[in-house]
Amino acid sequence: MRKQCIVITNPMVTCDRSPEVSLNKFLRVLSPLYQEFIVLSGNIVIDADLQHIHLIDCPLRRGKSRWQRIIAIFLYQLRLACHVLKHAERGMPVCFWVADKMLLPYWAAKLKRADLRFFLYGNVTKEGSAGFLRSMSGRLIAYLANHADSVCVESPGVLEEWGKDIVPRRVRLLHLYTEMGVPSPISQRQKVVGMLCRLSAGKHAQESIEAFVRFHQQHSDYRLEIIGSGEQEQACRALIARCGAESYIHMTGWIDHHRLGAYTAKWKYLLFPTDAEGMPNSVIEMMGQGIPAIASPVGGLRDLIRDGENGWLLKGTTPDEILHDLSTVIREQENYAPVAQAARRTIESQFSLQHAQENALRSMTAP
Repeated sequence: MRKQCIVITNPMVTCDRSPEVSLNKFLRVLSPLYQEFIVLSGNIVIDADLQHIHLIDCPLRRGKSRWQRIIAIFLYQLRLACHVLKHAERGMPVCFWVADKMLLPYWAAKLKRADLRFFLYGNVTKEGSAGFLRSMSGRLIAYLANHADSVCVESPGVLEEWGKDIVPRRVRLLHLYTEMGVPSPISQRQKVVGMLCRLSAGKHAQESIEAFVRFHQQHSDYRLEIIGSGEQEQACRALIARCGAESYIHMTGWIDHHRLGAYTAKWKYLLFPTDAEGMPNSVIEMMGQGIPAIASPVGGLRDLIRDGENGWLLKGTTPDEILHDLSTVIREQENYAPVAQAARRTIESQFSLQHAQENALRSMTAP
């Protein structure tokens, strides 16, 4: 067991706490490897059961104008860089976990000759519509990944998604876990299609709503439930109202992680169209409940889901494509129970906390 590990993250935002949930899981996975973690972040809460965590919380208040937000992020990174210079030592592992824009702390870790481990997720250049800022974000991530001592991914498909843009010096595989609760009996599940995601352009919630309105014309006994928040939340609510779909499409907003099971136990399917992914917690957790996913074959999902065996793969993310694939899955009701059971077995065999810790021990301690 090594002495210390530094973990650096982007500041958390109030509209989406899923990175905070992921960070706490990440610390549990690595807990057998290090005596102490120094966590550098902002606006974050560490779960009470986690021990030996030295949290350096640098609160970030986002300004109203773009320049105020840019200045706030710069000052945040500058504070984190100062803490890296103070605490990092030569060869100490410094993990950049959900830290795709933390350039100043990155350079500080380089200056201290720490062991930089950059965690790579879905290819952001494929999310939503193309643009200058998205392109620059992709270039920044590629720079950070290609100049780190190692790149960490949750699944080989994540690295494949980036293609030739990223050629790492070394690749480490590390994935998270899910708690395996008792799934609700298949016979007691309702005809509910659920979505559990950040409401942004790359998650295609609006396209899914449009598809479901048309789907409901043929399957009026089904409902759509959307859990999540983000910049498109109000647009999604407005779309549902325009379609007169409030009676069968319900949005809950963000729900605390410990309350999720009470909402999702009744779900029959998880609908997960997306442009880019690492290994999304929401898919792992729902499959662990025996709720099979209808998801896009991107990033780690292409390694996780075997089409027609433990879930289904979407052909695309337009309303027409989502409607077609959702309708096809619903028509094959005789396959539901075997697929749902296979989904749970997949998670039981690969995504327990013990399995994740054993995998981390092999990967993260290798030279």
